[in-house]
Amino acid sequence: MKKKPLSSNQAGTLNKIKKLLSKSRGKMLDDKLLESLEGMCADLGSQLKKGEVETKNLSVKKEEKEESKILEKQIQEEREIFDNVIEVMGAGLCLIDKKSKVIWANDTLKEWLNLSESPVGVHCSDIYHCNVVGTDKCPAEIVLKGKKGRIVQSWVRTKARKRMCIQHIAIPITDKNNETNNILLLTVDVTESEKMVHRLLLLQQFGEITQGTLHLDKLLHLILTCITADYSFGFNRATLFLINKELNVLNGKLAIGPSSSEEATRILKEMSDSHNSLIDIVDKLEYSHNIDTPLNTMTKLLVYSLVDAKEVVTLCTKEKKPIVVKDAAKDPRVTDDFRKAMGVNEFVCVPLIAKNEPIGVIVADNVFTAEPISDERVNTLTMFVNQASLAIENAETYKNLEDKINQLTETQQRLIRSEKLAAIGSMSSYVAHEIRNPLVTIGGFAKTLSRFTFTDSKIKVNIDIIIEEVKRLEKILNNITDFGKPSKPEKIDTQICEVMENTCMLMENYFQEKHITLQKRYETGIPEVPVDPIQIKQVFLNILMNAVEAMPDGGKLDVNIESVNESIKIYIIDAGKGMQHGVLQNIYDPFFTTKPSGTGVGLSVSLKIIEDHGGTIDAISEQEKGTTMLLTLPIK
Repeated sequence: MKKKPLSSNQAGTLNKIKKLLSKSRGKMLDDKLLESLEGMCADLGSQLKKGEVETKNLSVKKEEKEESKILEKQIQEEREIFDNVIEVMGAGLCLIDKKSKVIWANDTLKEWLNLSESPVGVHCSDIYHCNVVGTDKCPAEIVLKGKKGRIVQSWVRTKARKRMCIQHIAIPITDKNNETNNILLLTVDVTESEKMVHRLLLLQQFGEITQGTLHLDKLLHLILTCITADYSFGFNRATLFLINKELNVLNGKLAIGPSSSEEATRILKEMSDSHNSLIDIVDKLEYSHNIDTPLNTMTKLLVYSLVDAKEVVTLCTKEKKPIVVKDAAKDPRVTDDFRKAMGVNEFVCVPLIAKNEPIGVIVADNVFTAEPISDERVNTLTMFVNQASLAIENAETYKNLEDKINQLTETQQRLIRSEKLAAIGSMSSYVAHEIRNPLVTIGGFAKTLSRFTFTDSKIKVNIDIIIEEVKRLEKILNNITDFGKPSKPEKIDTQICEVMENTCMLMENYFQEKHITLQKRYETGIPEVPVDPIQIKQVFLNILMNAVEAMPDGGKLDVNIESVNESIKIYIIDAGKGMQHGVLQNIYDPFFTTKPSGTGVGLSVSLKIIEDHGGTIDAISEQEKGTTMLLTLPIK
């Protein structure tokens, strides 16, 4: 049966609806569009009513068989017109009664709202999941009261697990008496328009937040999280490369994104449910520069020379403009190695430009959703990345400045310590020299007197005390003399493990006496280092003695030696009571001690010896958990 052509009025109304919806597809609904749709639907409704009247007239005339066929034909034609209207609109439609129960819904709406079963007979709030039912904000309630309809917006999740922003309006369906019996809810997809608004707001929020974000690792994590957040740019993955100016290379720094489609679905839902703004992300952000994911691990292994501009990421920094790759397998700008590393055929590279100089590149893709990368998204992403570039440069400048301040502070402290040591050394040498002579005399006379027999036993006791105190003073003088010596190390290639082993053998009886359990672990293949073995042995003795004295009731003492990069690290770990922060800060100061019989020069001398060898000493202590002394010596 040939389709009956539409009447001129019906065709005109249908064309108007087509043009209006085509012109406004993907845009936000507004009052003007709402009025136009209401007017057109009213025109179409009146035309359909006219058809219904004609159909009723035909139904009265059932005397003839031919008239019945005409009736069926016209009903079919009216249904086709209605179906055509629904098809060309590309919108979700839902017809409800006065009690807001669904009478009918088209397939588009069912797909958008993820309806697996027929919604007929269900309350409209149960399928739209809105919270305005029964209030003056409900669009259905508004039109039932004869008021002008209003637009309601909400976010839903489709069958494909895609987050979607919809707007719906209510249009009254009146009868011949102009009474509203049913309501047509018209729903349109405004996801892209809404996301565009979010992206523009994101730029403003990002600028405000990053003014106080100077921690580089946190900032980089925040940038990539914004790029992969579903409510804004919504890319599946984002990878960041930064330029190392010293080596003239592009280094992989950080990557955020799932490693499988299942993980992508889970992360998408978590982000969508918990993050609806940049402030939400900042508040709940848990960052780490060592994220243990396959993508991030792989990214940190990627290094590209800036001299070679054949790779797409280096080309992006050179040209200082975004590069969109639609087919990586056939694109000459993409090498096989990079394509295999990223594992995606379509992606976008956006350069990080600060003060007209490239500082890195961000690569984003949709490897799991396979959503095409539009020019509009690239443009807004570029705006965001430009702002992010300035934030990164500020953070790097702050970090470099902070490093230099720390270096200057450390250098200043070393100079102060050196000057202090030099002054104390000169003074201690003079004092030791002046005291030693009378002390030797006192000691000699005391030893002579101790050979005589006295009737008063107290005299013998007092003489013994004098002799013991003289010995103690001589020991202190020896320490002071050692402290004041400006001797330079006589370096020879030495096996540090052997020096430590000899020192531990020397102290073996002392360890047994103090109930110390010694555990040694030496890494195999430790290379020889140029040191003065006598001075290093003195350092080991000082620190091991301190460790034993920190465990008056005995305990476990660990000695570990290992090779790390271009240095030897010696760990001496005790299980003592540990030190408070205030004590820890002063342990290297000359004559500072917490021991009743200590001189406070052991660690000062040890630090001076290690620094003369180009090394460092670090103390890590926690109360009731012991102390770790870390000695680092350069191999060369």
